[in-house]
Amino acid sequence: MKLFDYIKVLFGKDSQWNKLKGYDKSKNSFMTNRFMSIKFPIQANMFNALKIDPVGQAEAWRMVASKFNRVPGFIYTKTKAKKKEKKWDPNPKALEMYLKINEIGERDFKEAMKHQPSEIKNAINVLEKQMSNDVN
Repeated sequence: MKLFDYIKVLFGKDSQWNKLKGYDKSKNSFMTNRFMSIKFPIQANMFNALKIDPVGQAEAWRMVASKFNRVPGFIYTKTKAKKKEKKWDPNPKALEMYLKINEIGERDFKEAMKHQPSEIKNAINVLEKQMSNDVN
């Protein structure tokens, strides 16, 4: 039995639950514990700490699940996709000028970018604009 089919039976009717074999209950006990730990972290932690039998754990979660009318929303949680940050590439000549003016090397520049990126980006962008406006 697949995981979400098992979850539907877990939150479903007693007649379906009683037809389940011990193998299905023990096979899905880990993920059931993970899902239920979202709303019931203390109980899930105690099941882990006590190393309870997977079938017994499934029966205990069944008692909790019987209080719900349907599969609750917290079972179907989604994770947020990480937003891609736009990488900033400074003009090489402006960067070289910035390093020369501030008398720092590449390593110091990278360290400074970790601590004050906006200030450094602004300074290099200003240098870049000044260099592009310079028409010698």
